[in-house]
Amino acid sequence: MLRELVIENFALIDRLHLEFERGFNILTGETGAGKSIIIDTVSLILGGRSSAEQVRAGSESAQIEGVFELDDKPEIFHILAEWGISLGDDQLLVINREINQSGRSRCRLNGQTVTVLTLSRIGSLLMDIHGQHEHQSLLSSIAQREILDSFGGKVLQRKAEEVAELYLNWQGIKKELETLVTGEEEKNQRVEFLTFQLQEIERAKLQPGEAERLEQEREILAGAEKLYENTSATYQLLYGADEPGSALDKLGEGVQALEKATEIDDSLQQWVEMVTQVACQVEEVSREIRAYRDRIDFNPEKLSRTEERLDEIAKLKRKYGQGIPEILKYAEKIRKEINSNEDRTERIAILTKKLQTIEEELSLAVQALSSLRKVTAERLERAVAKELTEVNMDKTVFTVSLKRIIDEKKGLLVDGEKVAITKEGIDQVEFLVAPNPGEGLRPLAKIASGGELSRLMLILKVIMAEEDQIPTMVFDEIDAGIGGRTAQAVAEKLLLLGLSHQVICVTHLPQIASMANKHFYIEKKTHRERTMVEVRALEKNERVDELARMLGGAEVTSTTREHAREMLLLAESVRLSKAGQK
Repeated sequence: MLRELVIENFALIDRLHLEFERGFNILTGETGAGKSIIIDTVSLILGGRSSAEQVRAGSESAQIEGVFELDDKPEIFHILAEWGISLGDDQLLVINREINQSGRSRCRLNGQTVTVLTLSRIGSLLMDIHGQHEHQSLLSSIAQREILDSFGGKVLQRKAEEVAELYLNWQGIKKELETLVTGEEEKNQRVEFLTFQLQEIERAKLQPGEAERLEQEREILAGAEKLYENTSATYQLLYGADEPGSALDKLGEGVQALEKATEIDDSLQQWVEMVTQVACQVEEVSREIRAYRDRIDFNPEKLSRTEERLDEIAKLKRKYGQGIPEILKYAEKIRKEINSNEDRTERIAILTKKLQTIEEELSLAVQALSSLRKVTAERLERAVAKELTEVNMDKTVFTVSLKRIIDEKKGLLVDGEKVAITKEGIDQVEFLVAPNPGEGLRPLAKIASGGELSRLMLILKVIMAEEDQIPTMVFDEIDAGIGGRTAQAVAEKLLLLGLSHQVICVTHLPQIASMANKHFYIEKKTHRERTMVEVRALEKNERVDELARMLGGAEVTSTTREHAREMLLLAESVRLSKAGQK
């Protein structure tokens, strides 16, 4: 779970230090107070995209730090082990994200620098964030298929990966066949084109690891002046041939003083030896630093040549591969194609047979994947039906439709029919809903209201979190389009979720806010003509006032305060009841 969040110089925030609890954490405040800014910072420490605009005006950089308490998360431990990052006995993981004025960022895990990709991998295992408008993504058939596949677990996902691999191989063989069966003229044109590509790569004389070496060389050449300045300063401080008072001088004085002391107490001789050794080491380090300094190369021409070579490599990367190994691999591939002396007809026959074999394998794989999806769809329907009753949608019917599209021209033969296929398989996944009794099932995109979408997304998030065992869930205004009894039902659902997960929620609804274990109030203030966002954890009486504000708007009355107190009492009663159910 997220234990602490420290934010410095981010957007409108000077400095904030928030401490979250395990259960249900709520953030409230006026519209535009900066609630979503807090969610943005959480997204960043999970590997989200950074930009220069996020740095507070007048600051050199923004800092976001999250302290996570890890329970039993083998996947995270495995990633940390890959980077050689260890955890203390407290099992705490400290994630730091620094963003400079150029928009570049640095990521650290327990003090060790890692890539944004690694941070994103870990972040997906720590938290699930539901943004303000994310429920709209639920209308996409692609998103619906991804939800279904994710719910199917590792067995379904492995089968989906198998299908994707077979599909790509199938497409590759088909493409090669198409190339071979085209006319001789087209074949010659292709050979001419590949020859040009091969010559361009060979002229470059690329070497494995060259780009990385040149990048390092460029950094050193570009920073030669700084390197010289800093190493010289270090040498002077340690050795100080030009000025008195160097570290070595001081150590020498220390040795002399100790030697005088040994005349009184000879047991101090061991200290004399130790300080003498340190002095020798300092002298040796000083010589090494001086030697390094003297080797520093101030060479603008060499820097220019390095830049030109890196530019040449970059152009080749854009054309032929992500890196030099990929470019060389591609060169070898096209060299084989150019130099191939195989009989054209024989090659076509071989590929035709290969195509037939892989089509049979692919057909069996997509059928197996489709069967798994059907079973998973039935399981998802049951899980959603169970949750619907808890968010005041007990009369709603939810089903998952799996359809196949006939494609006689480019389709794959499956069960005697040619059906459309992608690397995701042959299933067109669609969520169907009947919100009211007597109404037929219709696509979610054509029937659901904003409130229904919000609740369905909440349900799916809850189900997926239970399935994936994600410890923390973040909801940014999950309450869009809901109120009344429905708001109370959603509030109770979030409270129940908070009994097994950490929940952090931005809300405008007092029904939801009243259920929180910990309530944060966010407000905007102006100090010395500077706008800043402040956040504080509310005490009981302060919670009453905030709930009263949420109930009554701008004017807080004794009536709204009394209503707020009743809501908190009801929330406590519900909490005890739900805890008993657990």
